[in-house]
Amino acid sequence: MFKRFLLSLTLTALCQPSAFAQLSQDALQALQASAAETGGMQVPDVPADKKWGVSYVLNGALTVQNEKVFLHTADGRVFELDLSLRKARKFDGQPVRVEAKAKQADDMSVLKVSEIEAYNPAAELKLPPYLAKRRPALVLDANPAALKVANVRWQYNPYPSDQEFDWATATIKPELIKEVYFVKKPFAPEWIAAHSLLAFTFEKGGLTDANGNESQALVLTIEAFLREGQAYDLKEGLKDKFGIVWLLTTWEDYVTRTALVDQARLIPYAVKNLSHAQKADMVREAVRLAGVNREGEYYHTITNNCTNNLLIVINRVLPENRRIRMWTIPYLAYNVRATMPVMVPKYLQGKGLLGPELGVINDTNYKQPLP
Repeated sequence: MFKRFLLSLTLTALCQPSAFAQLSQDALQALQASAAETGGMQVPDVPADKKWGVSYVLNGALTVQNEKVFLHTADGRVFELDLSLRKARKFDGQPVRVEAKAKQADDMSVLKVSEIEAYNPAAELKLPPYLAKRRPALVLDANPAALKVANVRWQYNPYPSDQEFDWATATIKPELIKEVYFVKKPFAPEWIAAHSLLAFTFEKGGLTDANGNESQALVLTIEAFLREGQAYDLKEGLKDKFGIVWLLTTWEDYVTRTALVDQARLIPYAVKNLSHAQKADMVREAVRLAGVNREGEYYHTITNNCTNNLLIVINRVLPENRRIRMWTIPYLAYNVRATMPVMVPKYLQGKGLLGPELGVINDTNYKQPLP
């Protein structure tokens, strides 16, 4: 079991290529053997109250109300804190800085506090701006029949540059959903490394911008929210160094940038055995979760990354007996098959949730629509 923990700690959800510069070829080969050896291990169920996977650092005013503790942030959010009343009363009515964890990206109802201290707003450092290629979605209208969302990255230039990005306000009609795809974006070393995303295809009129331009599909890609001067690093990804962003783009934008700018490829798999209602609800859940204000939340290489959060979205529309288990060892080890992009497709195929690979999308065929 300890070997499995080390494997998950080192390998799971390695969604940035630069992470692998830190691993020697010998280490990669040893980990590959370890992955094969432990891949079929049976693990016990873990109580839900032992799973805290999403880190937060937040500033705000603490209050104690009716024997409960709350944090009120300057942007209007209110979090209930799992903190002893004895300690909380020392800070009642005062500005504080807290380090805490939520259970997962769709459950921030309570934050479990690990550190708390008095906060002086005047001493706050001004951070650099975020890189221009990512913006958090902003849900303007949550009408379940026609979602209106700002900050959707759209493709207007057929040959985009790596420094210029177009943004649109989109209308999304979930009932016009056609198919859902889990998409893998491999990079070297490919036996272990990949990014993951979800793509939702629509009938005509299902995804439009404010001028009536249409896109065939909406992409949800969850990434480290990097600031100017930052570059993703595996070790830093374990230390609450990077924010997180649930980015919405059109398929045309994402596939064109992958093929022409990144010179990479995509491998789609159809998500199977879902009713039309489940697919439509998954669109709503993806947009809703993308629109959550995640300022103060941190990307984590293992427990809050590009892949496990996609499975959390899928779990939102599955009955309990079909949901994907995310943890294997409480506090320590995430289910490697639920967070490592190269393992997830086979794992979901075994559960009847994914079909086979649907070919490779690259610079020779990226303009073709999804199947």
